[in-house]
Amino acid sequence: MRRGKVLWIFLLLSLCSTSTALFSEEVSDTKTIAFTKNVVVKKFQRGEVHAEPYTVEEKDSLWKILIDKYAIKDRQFYFYCKIAKSLNPSLKDTYEIIPQQVLLIPFKYIANVDFPTEGMREALYDVLSSESPQVPTEEYTISKGEHVAQVLREVYSIPDELIFDRYLNVVKRLNPDIADINLVKPDQKIILPSISSVSPPSQGEAELEEVAEEKPPVGEVKAETTPVAQETPIEGTVQPAYGDPHYRTIAKEVPGSKESSMQDMNSIAQVLQGTFTRGDELSIPLQKEGQITLNTTTFPLLQLTDRKKMILNYGSVLPPELLELLKQERSDYEVINLKEHEGMESVLDRIITLAGYFSVDKERNPLVIGDQIQFEITGDWIIYKDELLKDIMVVNVVERGALPFDPQLKNYINAYGVTLVDFYLMVEGKNEKVPVAPEPATYPYQRKEIPVITTAGGAGLVDELLTLLGQSYQKDFKSKVFGGMYEGFDLEIVADRYCERGGKNHIISFHAIPEKMVEVITRQGNYFLDLSSPAEDPLSVVTSVLDFLQVTYDSPRPRFASMSQGRGTVDMIIPGILITHQDKTRTLLTTLDLEEEVYQWLAAQKVQVVHLGFSPAT
Repeated sequence: MRRGKVLWIFLLLSLCSTSTALFSEEVSDTKTIAFTKNVVVKKFQRGEVHAEPYTVEEKDSLWKILIDKYAIKDRQFYFYCKIAKSLNPSLKDTYEIIPQQVLLIPFKYIANVDFPTEGMREALYDVLSSESPQVPTEEYTISKGEHVAQVLREVYSIPDELIFDRYLNVVKRLNPDIADINLVKPDQKIILPSISSVSPPSQGEAELEEVAEEKPPVGEVKAETTPVAQETPIEGTVQPAYGDPHYRTIAKEVPGSKESSMQDMNSIAQVLQGTFTRGDELSIPLQKEGQITLNTTTFPLLQLTDRKKMILNYGSVLPPELLELLKQERSDYEVINLKEHEGMESVLDRIITLAGYFSVDKERNPLVIGDQIQFEITGDWIIYKDELLKDIMVVNVVERGALPFDPQLKNYINAYGVTLVDFYLMVEGKNEKVPVAPEPATYPYQRKEIPVITTAGGAGLVDELLTLLGQSYQKDFKSKVFGGMYEGFDLEIVADRYCERGGKNHIISFHAIPEKMVEVITRQGNYFLDLSSPAEDPLSVVTSVLDFLQVTYDSPRPRFASMSQGRGTVDMIIPGILITHQDKTRTLLTTLDLEEEVYQWLAAQKVQVVHLGFSPAT
């Protein structure tokens, strides 16, 4: 039902009793649609979830089912896992499910509000930039395990760059009674900006707004706000053309200007999916009595997890007594001292180490993810956000002349719950040209255009392989083999396949030939390959022929390296046989049915893909 149009038989609508033991109260208003499969449609939070019964198989886990069998991507696993637990209240541990157990598996979530198109983006930015009374709002109730950024991302489909640039700032203004918007509790109600009522301006309205922006009316003074410091591109630099939200330029050393330094700190917060607070007073209650009050204009607050808040102490001006008091009284606060011209890489290391992440690996040990296709990723820091080790961030420092992570691989790897982050270090005050990765190349993905070699073994397989290699050959070729011992003595054989390669005769036989005759053939400098015995593994025939023809290849798990040229690397490992031709072009023979993103990436690397299909041996 999910993968195509299916002739429906009948439609059955039934209201689900609130006392039913089958589903929790969080998911309600069931519609059961009877097709060739039963699909359950239920309201969930601000949208509608579609699910279907699934019988658990051996070695299944909820992760494997959602990711491999239902293609849940783009960091949505935990959201769908939460839906699955609501649909199946008896499911206590999502990592221990029982074979033959029948579960309702969600495969689609339709939010009531979709993120606007480009025409809507400008209108939404205007709404989020306006004063609180002018922002359309709606109320949302926090569920267990949720935090505000997660709700905006998963329930409202708001992209990260908008969440951390503007959305969270508006949420804070709309909820002045909530001391820390990042520490919300289950069943707590919050006011959120609503985008359901936003509509894009007409062409005429847009032009009028643009003119009005150039010069305000006489006598009117624009209201000034205290904006969060935004990143200002250095004149003469080239910014990423592909709009990667996980790529930023920051100073190589802590700038001499405090404002420039704070711009870098805000950039770090945006890319690492945290918050940067500046402009308010911060009251920190002490455990015994009293409180510490800080002005975040002077001492901004950087928060990357809900476990730690980091006070940015530019110039190390906070009194040592205050630092000691904070250390003794509040373990959830850390102070980051920023010294002028200190290396930003060192600052990043302190920030990431003290942020409160579950685990941080900075030994450059490779991170390996994936099942059939694997990725081996290295970076300066590998951040494990929680104890499940599923939400992972790899941070890469890009230095002069190097490229960031491949953007196409970034998008694909993100589906595994891994975010690749780049920071490009720039020399302060220099009009340095920043190299950026090119736009991902796109190729029409047509499965019918991919060559197929059937691995049934025998002559057909060898012929297809020789054709792929561009090797000319002859069938049933009569060849004279001379004994070399007596004049006038000739030995003639019929070669099933004959070709010349590297100035040598190559003979392939699919019939058994006496050992003595083979000895005579090879003694004369001919190459001989006996393929008369049935091959248990047809793939071994491919490698045997390649070895026989002295073709360079890599098997069984060839590695493809991205071209970042930086310290951060991504290697894709695909099971198969990678052939390197004499003209240095490459061909991958694989039995896997590759996904579109992988095929396009290989095509961009000028790798031809040939599918090895199985067919019965004849």
